[in-house]
Amino acid sequence: MSATIVQINFAFDMPREELEHGATGIADVIAGVDGLLWKFWLVDEAGKTSGGIYLFADRDKAEAYARSDIVAKLRRDWPGATVQVFDIMQAPSRITRAPLPH
Repeated sequence: MSATIVQINFAFDMPREELEHGATGIADVIAGVDGLLWKFWLVDEAGKTSGGIYLFADRDKAEAYARSDIVAKLRRDWPGATVQVFDIMQAPSRITRAPLPH
């Protein structure tokens, strides 16, 4: 198995500070997810869109997270959230310095 990306996006309707406070409050829980190597937390304040890019050790762990209670709660809290699982094109990603495991 090779590293796999999960991408989650959702619209938000609160001040950025409130959104970031909530994200900080759950960051330790996310950090403890089995197989998670790293996560970038994303926000487009002007477009009122937030989300994350997650790198998992393998596709099984990524798919398990996409089906997890954490993601189910996110979907309940943020109707319209999208969750996608992607394979990584290793060779070009390494050329462009993607932070991938060796």
